[in-house]
Amino acid sequence: MQNSELRLWVSASLCALALTMPSVGIAQDVKDVQPSQNLVLKGMGSFFVGGNTHFVGSPYSYAANQPGNVMINQMYVQFMKPAKNNNQWPIVFVHGCCLSSKSWQTTPDGRMGWDEYFVRQGFDVYLADQVGRARSGFNGLQYQKVRYGDAPGTSNPEIRLPTDNFAWNTFRWGNFATLTPYSDERFPMNTVGVGPNSNLNFYKQVIPDMTATLDTSPPGCTGGGCYVSDPGAFHNTAKALSDLANDLGGAILVGHSQSSSHPTFAALQQGSHSVRGIIQLETGCFGNLDASDIDILKNIPILIMEADHYPTPRPAAPCPQEIQQITNAGGDITYIHIPDLGIYGNSHMMMLDNNNLQIADIIINWINEHVKGPKKVAQN
Repeated sequence: MQNSELRLWVSASLCALALTMPSVGIAQDVKDVQPSQNLVLKGMGSFFVGGNTHFVGSPYSYAANQPGNVMINQMYVQFMKPAKNNNQWPIVFVHGCCLSSKSWQTTPDGRMGWDEYFVRQGFDVYLADQVGRARSGFNGLQYQKVRYGDAPGTSNPEIRLPTDNFAWNTFRWGNFATLTPYSDERFPMNTVGVGPNSNLNFYKQVIPDMTATLDTSPPGCTGGGCYVSDPGAFHNTAKALSDLANDLGGAILVGHSQSSSHPTFAALQQGSHSVRGIIQLETGCFGNLDASDIDILKNIPILIMEADHYPTPRPAAPCPQEIQQITNAGGDITYIHIPDLGIYGNSHMMMLDNNNLQIADIIINWINEHVKGPKKVAQN
């Protein structure tokens, strides 16, 4: 990766991934992306982290008579580095279920995304696609075996296909039956077919979830909490995040929704030593941390942040338990329920809401107050 100085005028392009759905109103295209001021970078690029070779025999290989090794389980990462750094640790964002790192980029209605905004605030920004999603690898051999009749269909891993109904309920937009948003809903509802001149642009970034092909990932965290038998057990994406933080010499990890627990998983992976901050957006708390886990996490500032329109009081179990454990051990853990700040209407997808930059500022202020940046190197 080369970091030669260059001046870039950056505006993010729209995601072109297709989800088969009827068209509504006008379609968004590149002309709808709102312009922004010049962005000066010293580097940008992409790379992969982790992965392992896997033998694919005949007839499963692409060319049936050419068996050999393939790479699986690698994590794709893209990055931007501002010309002027704010002397904070790099920040790594990992998306939630059925999405990709597009979540952190230009919003569906064309506004600035968090990747660009955090760069403008002086952060080196890294976007990761979960292993098993988007540009990252997964294990396709299991599907090939089913295709050729060498494995029963019941052993075929699930491909998670989220619907618009799922999105409305999970992302807390309002009443799906009547397509009526909450009166104060901040998500750009025109991008999910609501209102005049609407479109389905948001649904284009919802993609099949292949994480069930990963043999070594723990069960998903549900109901707002993680109760896996061993939070420190090997986890594909978490191990890749841990390795990335180590390679960067330290990083703040941000997880959202399905990935809200991944920064904690990463900090607890064997060999992890460079997670400098943990940010959990929309739950991700653990209900079974043991003394050795707490001994690690008490040294890492943690932020848990949740948005509006939850049907039950917040924070929900097991967050209070984890907060108490970390606090009792002398750690630094913060819980923020955004409505408690007098800010209402934010959805599960707060990074895309109409006040997304205001929410980003809350996170940046927390980082500046709680996460100690790397030491400055004296210039000769």
